[in-house]
Amino acid sequence: MKRLLGVVLVLFMACIPMNIQAQEVDLSFEYTGQKIEIRNAEMYFTQSWELLDEAPTDCGAYIAWTSDEKLIHFEINPKKVDVKVSYNKDWRESDPEEEKYLCDYVGDYEFKLRIDTDGNINSLDNYQGNYDFQFEPKNVKDVEVLKTKITHPDVEYVYFEDGISIYSDIDHVKPILLKDVGEYTVAFNLDERYYESVPFKVTVLPKRVQLRLNKQFKYFGEEDPVLENDDYILTREPGEDIGDYKLTVQSKSKNYKYEIIENDVFKILGKDAIDRNETKGPSFKIDKAVEKTTHKETIVLNKSQSKITTGIQTKTFPYSITLMFSLLVIFIFIFKFI
Repeated sequence: MKRLLGVVLVLFMACIPMNIQAQEVDLSFEYTGQKIEIRNAEMYFTQSWELLDEAPTDCGAYIAWTSDEKLIHFEINPKKVDVKVSYNKDWRESDPEEEKYLCDYVGDYEFKLRIDTDGNINSLDNYQGNYDFQFEPKNVKDVEVLKTKITHPDVEYVYFEDGISIYSDIDHVKPILLKDVGEYTVAFNLDERYYESVPFKVTVLPKRVQLRLNKQFKYFGEEDPVLENDDYILTREPGEDIGDYKLTVQSKSKNYKYEIIENDVFKILGKDAIDRNETKGPSFKIDKAVEKTTHKETIVLNKSQSKITTGIQTKTFPYSITLMFSLLVIFIFIFKFI
């Protein structure tokens, strides 16, 4: 009989006008995804007295009718989930908008952010109201835009005629081109919205060139020849006396450094050297091999002459004529009188 009266009471309460204030909540629970069961409860109703087939799972306000004929008002509140929002440093304008921000949270949730017109961050899906995602920061204006930091070690190169190209690890980034020797502090030209290029030092050293010079000389009392060409200038030690003077080289371009490894002296020759040389004036270049060959041929020629002579090298031409005349006279005498 009591049970029947309880049911009637429930039906009577269901007919109470909706403007009557709801009963105070007796119990509160946090959403777990599982059924929330009240001890000794025999029936469950929604706040509008809709009978439920079983204990509720989703968030909301409910009424439980217990076996001891009590009404218990309880509620299931959304589970609060803290979500830390950060900017996706790899996001680009061509990527989907929902990938612009990254979310860090504890749990296994699948949701997408929704940014309203005021920049407030919300979830596109709150799982039927069962979750209360607490975004931090709450507005995209407060989200720090993280940039990809691009670094490069300090480097050293030797000058190259086509220039020095320095490449980044990021694809489609224009390389840095350096064309002359020097020390540079450089950074890659990147989109500053997404990248931070840390400056680094580049040293370009001169290219070393070894010079094998022809002999440089002049005769005593003459003007120096021109010791210069398109690429470098030769300079000799000061002095005008006969002898050797050290040569040094200076590049006309900072991109090259020259080093003399052969014939690094300038000679001033005496006047007696002019008579022994077929060339009347000084020459800017002289071939060492030719000089030696000419000297050797003179020695061979002298030896040949010494072999052709009869050994009486002191005899003169008049002596030879007198000897031949005497022999002729003797021959005529013998032929006429004998």
